[in-house]
Amino acid sequence: MLQEYLLIPLDIFRKNHHNISSKLDAWLMFIASDQPRDIREVFHFRYHKKELVSMFSEALRILDANTTQYMIEVQQAQIEALQEENRRHKEEIERLQELLAQKE
Repeated sequence: MLQEYLLIPLDIFRKNHHNISSKLDAWLMFIASDQPRDIREVFHFRYHKKELVSMFSEALRILDANTTQYMIEVQQAQIEALQEENRRHKEEIERLQELLAQKE
């Protein structure tokens, strides 16, 4: 008999898992929790799938907003770095022009 076992420490699962996204997550949350609130939540989502999808959509909207903000910050940092590099190049060009003017 070849069987595959997957051991999941439930205390660690409970600490690190904050939402129910699959049937396996729901069962693990149900098994791992000793809080009536968590158990009710599992059964609530079983019968209210529309609310679950709505919550998932809201989470995606927040994630998209955060990703957009992060990308803006990264691009701003790149712009500032390029502006600094441009400033250094201008200073170098001015210095070289002064050296050329002195040699003439």
